[in-house]
Amino acid sequence: MSDTLTRSRGAELLDGEFAQYAADLAADVAKENPGFDWEYITMLVRAWADWATLVADDPDSGYALTADMDEVWHASVLRTRRYVSFMGELTGGRFIHHEPAPDYGTPGMVRKTVDALKAAGYGAEAKVWFASDAASCSGSDCRPAAPCPGGDVAPLVLVA
Repeated sequence: MSDTLTRSRGAELLDGEFAQYAADLAADVAKENPGFDWEYITMLVRAWADWATLVADDPDSGYALTADMDEVWHASVLRTRRYVSFMGELTGGRFIHHEPAPDYGTPGMVRKTVDALKAAGYGAEAKVWFASDAASCSGSDCRPAAPCPGGDVAPLVLVA
């Protein structure tokens, strides 16, 4: 088995044509989470891109994020125009919605995601994929309480 990792399409996009989007996401996450160091934030952005690639390739998988990675997703959807463009490129014209799902975010689902990341060759940094911390949202405060979205993928509809 090789120790060489494959870069996900999402990570490639964030390092290429969406580099400014990635930088803005990281800055937004840093602003909302002053306790996160910059290295950790950049790892979260990359992990979110890897996760989004998995979901784009297998929409019914139920792959999960950690609560910290969910901070990146929240930052991403607030920048709607670039989120739509990024998702369109990543998914081939579809859209990953951020909506509550009743069974999302269990530690077992995070472990399933980590296994899928490793199988795809993307790797999974232990620092960001601690399986005991699955994302959970409650209304506008997306941290404690009810489950968060599982990456429902739907056709992308552009609104002028």
